[in-house]
Amino acid sequence: MRTALRLLRVTLAVTLAGTVAVLAPPTSSAKVTAEDAPTPSVRVIVDSMSPLIPGPDATIRIRGRLISTARTDLTDVSVQLRRSTSPLDARKQVSQTADAPMSPADGDPDRQLLYSTRTVVADTLPPGGRRPFTLRVPASELGLTEAGTYVLGIEALGREQGVDEFDTRKGILRTFLPWYPPGSDINPVSLVWLWPLADWPARTTDGILLDNQTPTALSAGGRLANLLAIGAKENTTVSWIADPALLQTASVMTRGYQVFQDGTLFLGDREKQARAWLTGLQAATKSPGMRSLPYADVDASAVTRAGMSNDVVRAVTQGPGIASAAVGAAVPGDLYWAPFGRIDRPSLNVLASAGVTTLVLSADAMPATDDSQSTEGQATAVLPTSVGSMQVVLTDPGLTRTLTLPQRSASDVIVARQRFLAETALIAQTLPSDQAARTVVVAPDSVRWAATASLVAPLLRATRQAPWLAPSTLQELLDSSSPSASRERGGYGEKARDAELSATYMARVARVSEQLDTFTSIIDNPTGISEPFAEALLRAESSAWRTDPESGSALLTSIAVKLEDETARVHVLSEGTITFSGDTGRVPITIANDLDRSVTVGVALRGRPSLRLASEPLTQIRIDAGRMTSVDIDARVIGGGPLTVDVQLLGPESQSYGRSATITVASTAYARAAAWVVAAAFVAILVFVIVGVVRRIRKAQTARDPADLGA
Repeated sequence: MRTALRLLRVTLAVTLAGTVAVLAPPTSSAKVTAEDAPTPSVRVIVDSMSPLIPGPDATIRIRGRLISTARTDLTDVSVQLRRSTSPLDARKQVSQTADAPMSPADGDPDRQLLYSTRTVVADTLPPGGRRPFTLRVPASELGLTEAGTYVLGIEALGREQGVDEFDTRKGILRTFLPWYPPGSDINPVSLVWLWPLADWPARTTDGILLDNQTPTALSAGGRLANLLAIGAKENTTVSWIADPALLQTASVMTRGYQVFQDGTLFLGDREKQARAWLTGLQAATKSPGMRSLPYADVDASAVTRAGMSNDVVRAVTQGPGIASAAVGAAVPGDLYWAPFGRIDRPSLNVLASAGVTTLVLSADAMPATDDSQSTEGQATAVLPTSVGSMQVVLTDPGLTRTLTLPQRSASDVIVARQRFLAETALIAQTLPSDQAARTVVVAPDSVRWAATASLVAPLLRATRQAPWLAPSTLQELLDSSSPSASRERGGYGEKARDAELSATYMARVARVSEQLDTFTSIIDNPTGISEPFAEALLRAESSAWRTDPESGSALLTSIAVKLEDETARVHVLSEGTITFSGDTGRVPITIANDLDRSVTVGVALRGRPSLRLASEPLTQIRIDAGRMTSVDIDARVIGGGPLTVDVQLLGPESQSYGRSATITVASTAYARAAAWVVAAAFVAILVFVIVGVVRRIRKAQTARDPADLGA
């Protein structure tokens, strides 16, 4: 009885306050600005809201909680529903409503108060206190007189002693209620869901995983397992797009794998999970089919800018075969999904020349040439390339943003869900019924997305059940006629370039790629050796490393170390000092080939300094697998003293191969010449001494002759 009287008193007070507010003439001084708008002192949390698509006989059920953020006690705390007086008539109103403050300066978007929903939650709500609430209202009592999308507000009321005379709004959560009962005059819009499956491809040349991320993602409760489970239930509603590198990794894992974690190499233990995931994917995609991305989802813009466009071509052309082998069914691979929905012209031309016929971009990347022209519902476009036109699939940026709204709680998920339903309903409602193209493409902001089942699963159901939506597929979209709207390709500015794999990183990739070319160039039959390195390098060029550069760098380092080890298996054994009997001689060189196949190399001698050694390199030296061979190189040493000489193996184009060996070359010719010089000098000195002695003797004799004469 006490609660009923309090509720009656509160209702009368609110009614009176509302009447006064309506009758009072507006004044400029009374207008509340955004800066002066009151801040919420109660958080309204929604834990559930049903049904997903309400009909005339449905009962709207909302469960949630009120959490006080006030500094003092709040009394007579209650909750009630509000709605907009009429349906929204423009899509932009959805974001405006979602971003509105608690008490907007231009009035509440949910002006209509539903008095019958008023529910007392607590006599007193202390600071930090929380109380649950439940609201139930038959759809017939909402007073919805026309079909459309309404704003629905869940309002918390209360009083702060000494501050509020009447019950005052202390918090509000605004969401949306699409209302399209049977017989509503609405032409459904086709909805295409792109369903990407990709991961961070941190797998080395040897097939070792550098972390446990992919095994975890493939296991129950993991990101990729969840994506498969959600999509499999609606396998004909979603359009499957997969990275061949992921499918390949999953396939490799089924046969046993190793993972490098915390500095230690472990045997993987999730073979069964990988096998179950692959089996589930095969079953889910058997009927609708699947498309593949280029191998490892290479960053086409960064790779092209680094002058390595051939790698883009390899990723595009090799991807379908790798994907098909992994799932045991044909997987076409003529599609490229541009990172962050944008691409530059050079990369576009490279992709087109590689065979890509379909490009996925954000609609923001191809705006209408005329600002007054609407492109809503037109989800395809055509881009000219150097080898012809390419069909473009344009994802809806608004729906992409909705999928990436905060999803930390059930309340966040419900808010995002209702916003998605509202936006799609308004698209269908506002598009001209006679417009030929009425399709919207829904896609996440990244091919490596983490779908929240509680958000996405209901939206997929709504795609089939909502009267304003009709499911469609990517293939149906591509088969439909192109829209007439004129579009232009948006810019690819500094922000887009900065998001690419860095120039420094790509320079490292280029150096390793050059080393791989040199290594394979000496092998007579590189089949089976070059492929693992080439695929690993493509994985190092993945756009995944835009968001995880440290893992990309670790992968590239592992490839470089492995390549250096393999390169060193063809090496020079010679060392020590070689002495020529003259200034010319022959230098014996022994070369070992520890590979399992024959190689053909050259060898050159390079003096330090180079001016002291004259030598012509030898070429076309063939060495069988697991063998050694010895050759002699003619050389001439200039100048005296020992000379340090590098023995360098060469590739077929005289490029340096691997690390050089070091020997010392000395010549005895200069030693003999020096001996003759010393001997000649000794003779000369001896002659000078003898001549000096003779001169002194003669001089002494000359000095004695006068005395002898006088005697």
